[in-house]
Amino acid sequence: MCALTVSGSGLGAWAAVRARIPAGRRAPQKYGEVFYPCPEKEQLEQYAEAFYGLSRLFQAMPCQKERLGDVDLEKLFCEVREQVCTGCSRMCGCWEERYFDSCQVFYDMFEGLRGEGELSRAVRERLEEQCIFPELLTRTMCECYGQARADLMWSNRMLEQRTAAGEQIFQTAELLRRMADGFAGAPGREERIRKKLRRELRYFDVELRNIRVFVCEGARTEIYLLLRADRHACVSAKTIAEVLSECCGEKMRPAWNCRAAVGDQPVNFHFVPDTKYQIFCGISRITKAGEMVSGDNYAFLQKDSGKVVMSLADGMGSGVEACRESEKVIELLEQFLDAGFPQETAVRMINSCILLQNQSQMFSTIDLCMVDLYNAGCDLIKSGAASTFLYQGNEIEVISSGGFPAGVMQQSDYESMHRQLGAGSSIVMMTDGVLEALPPEERERQMAELIGRCATKNAKEYARRLMEKVYLMQKLQAKDDMTILVGTVWEK
Repeated sequence: MCALTVSGSGLGAWAAVRARIPAGRRAPQKYGEVFYPCPEKEQLEQYAEAFYGLSRLFQAMPCQKERLGDVDLEKLFCEVREQVCTGCSRMCGCWEERYFDSCQVFYDMFEGLRGEGELSRAVRERLEEQCIFPELLTRTMCECYGQARADLMWSNRMLEQRTAAGEQIFQTAELLRRMADGFAGAPGREERIRKKLRRELRYFDVELRNIRVFVCEGARTEIYLLLRADRHACVSAKTIAEVLSECCGEKMRPAWNCRAAVGDQPVNFHFVPDTKYQIFCGISRITKAGEMVSGDNYAFLQKDSGKVVMSLADGMGSGVEACRESEKVIELLEQFLDAGFPQETAVRMINSCILLQNQSQMFSTIDLCMVDLYNAGCDLIKSGAASTFLYQGNEIEVISSGGFPAGVMQQSDYESMHRQLGAGSSIVMMTDGVLEALPPEERERQMAELIGRCATKNAKEYARRLMEKVYLMQKLQAKDDMTILVGTVWEK
């Protein structure tokens, strides 16, 4: 979660906030502490409601049309009649005396173009009997029908982009609501920590200007401090974390975006609970023979919420274009996840982003694994990606997916799974180039055997050994880009 600007607060301010909250909305007691919605929560709820309203406007827009409707057909027939029949000596006979017969001929021509792409012999013969300009009429009908189809395609494309934009706005509203639901203040605990911490920090010549305590997702405490050190003092954030841990009775650590040391200017510091587990990651990759760059891209992201994200994207094909597409996906993933979007929301928004700007019809798979270092829970999302292997104890689980890559479908096509890991568990992710390097018969079973034989505690060495085995099977000539990510979970 990103840092918040710390403003004046205190027990009196919290009492004023509490007085404005209806009794029904006050949170019940929990673990002997009373939690109250904070001003930030109410502001986020207002933002969320505004975005929900905007998304409803997009949802109220017309839906896409699969084919030309009655109104479109009437417009098409009128345009053809105006171009061909106007000025014809037989126009009155065709469109007054034999009106229904003429309409039927037009409709049969339209059905032939829509179904077979050309007029049948029976329609052509009937057209020659009734019209003195059959070739001109056929050519004009084909041109007008093609233009009508193009207009329908572009109209659907615009509606598709509006739908994608509406999905992004809706997911933004969902994020704000989720953040608001996770916000709760603990003024009593905040005041107790303030008294203890202010007294302890005096020994380090550090002044505590302000403190904010939030109870977030999973009853996890996050603390923001506004600190200033005397001109000659130099105190690290890690030292502050040790003092804070003693004051609040919980082991705390500086957040990843926290400053390293306290200076002589007041600065915000962000502290979060220390995690129970840690994860070591390794990467090994080989570019397709004959290509200068790999079409695969990957990222490791550690969040302040105690979660580590391993992501892998495989652009369609190989070379520079595939690299650009997968790189775009990885960058968007990092931005959305770092901003606090849930995994599923991030994948849906990436799918809509690719739909909005996918002019060259380039797609990319998405393989995402998020490990919670507080409880070793593992959430996986796969969108058209190759199988992932979980190695726990002496067992190897194969997690496969049959969805489409991002950007193919209007609605994102992905599968999500949850697994519980433990100390010593390994996650092995790879692109399809790795699996396709193995003999066709039971590739996943063969890969599971390789993973068991190459197992080691060192994640980097683990990935290198696996890639070496696969590369040798291809006689040192990679037929596709190959990337292997390995993450090993250990208890601290």
